[in-house]
Amino acid sequence: MGIRIKPEDGLWVSYQLKLRGITHQNLADQLGIRRDTVTKILRGIRHSTRIEEALYKTLGFSSFEAMIAASHRSNGGAA
Repeated sequence: MGIRIKPEDGLWVSYQLKLRGITHQNLADQLGIRRDTVTKILRGIRHSTRIEEALYKTLGFSSFEAMIAASHRSNGGAA
């Protein structure tokens, strides 16, 4: 994966999770990690292919890139 989560993407992903009733803690519990690790991924501070995969699959996307593209479309084309 050459694409990294930017803070604006992370906000959009967090909002999409919230719409589905999923918290950062829920995702962390599912993955056996700490909540702050999920938060750091979504803020673009850390990178984890495993967590990014869990995010896009949880939100029903076919790939990480598709999830980020949806975020960009929603955010007015931010790159």
